[in-house]
Amino acid sequence: MNVQYVEPRFINSIWNDVKPFIERALEHTDDYNAEQCKLFLINRNWELFIAVEDQVLCGVATVFIEQGINHRTALITTISGKGIINKDAIGQLMNILRVFGVDRIQGYARDSLVRLYKRFGLEKKANLVEFKL
Repeated sequence: MNVQYVEPRFINSIWNDVKPFIERALEHTDDYNAEQCKLFLINRNWELFIAVEDQVLCGVATVFIEQGINHRTALITTISGKGIINKDAIGQLMNILRVFGVDRIQGYARDSLVRLYKRFGLEKKANLVEFKL
């Protein structure tokens, strides 16, 4: 498996392969839909990374956040697919993110995913709660 960064100019050409993963990741949120995600990616509000092995197996979208002067964080906004949660793929993703100046990865996750991610060294930092107004 090979983890790759997808430049915004290639989003349209790869979108049909990535869209099912984005849609699956969005099943648990109403914050945005797949077409809005596509616009965020094309406009570089978010960045897209994919895992490929003969075909696209996974899509990961991130937004880069400057946290003070000490940290640049890749916040995972959507993730779905097969095979991205293993040591090799996470290592590849981390190496690519370092090129972007990122020094940590964060993401919101349901409890079941927190348990899975913990096996790969991710720490639970907080719980997100929400009131809809």
